[in-house]
Amino acid sequence: MTDDTPLVGVDACPAGWVATVREGDIVRVETHEAFAAVTETYPEGPILVDIPIGLPSGSRRRCDEAASELLGCRGISVFYPPSERAIAHDEYDAASDAHRADVGYGLSQQAFHIRDKIREVADVVGDDYDGRVKEAHPELCFAGLNGQPVAYGKSGARGRRLRRALLAEVLDGAERAYEDALERYPRSAVRRDDVLDSLVLSVAAAAPSLATTPASPDSDEPRIYYPGFAIPGPPGRPENV
Repeated sequence: MTDDTPLVGVDACPAGWVATVREGDIVRVETHEAFAAVTETYPEGPILVDIPIGLPSGSRRRCDEAASELLGCRGISVFYPPSERAIAHDEYDAASDAHRADVGYGLSQQAFHIRDKIREVADVVGDDYDGRVKEAHPELCFAGLNGQPVAYGKSGARGRRLRRALLAEVLDGAERAYEDALERYPRSAVRRDDVLDSLVLSVAAAAPSLATTPASPDSDEPRIYYPGFAIPGPPGRPENV
């Protein structure tokens, strides 16, 4: 990977997909109608996306359970994707029933409503869990920048300010790219949270190495990538993750 290899962070948004692209010193935010357009536009370099890659079939994915535990107070930001049978249903009740039969839990509305996005990514990536396109979680990435989970959610002004400050510390042009995106796209197409998430995923894409949840996944097991951080604990006894 060269200094000008594109580093791409992607999040789903009402317009389709919002991508933060870093090429050398240039940072820009753009939208694509289809996920395949992102990978076709940037055929080289890492792409981190906040969409499940690989679905549960008999129990919840270990990567989601580990991510929720790792995030502590922000564990509510981790949702559990529909099972392989549930995603085939286009009616919520049927999908939730299939999901409960498969994994023992009902399906959240949030997870149900991103089924088309999950299908889009699956059509491009398949079951390649360690390829160029990697599943990531923005809150784990922000925790990596912060050294611990960010206590405040992105939906509030305080949480947004904290995340913008974290991004500005590590990425020149982050503030300019954020403000420019808000000026160019209406909130009905791209939300503030979507831009922040794509920005932090692009930061994680530049990391020389990334940790995963679970920490040691099986070769055929879904995993979530993030910059590692230490869980705060008793003085002198940090637990590295």
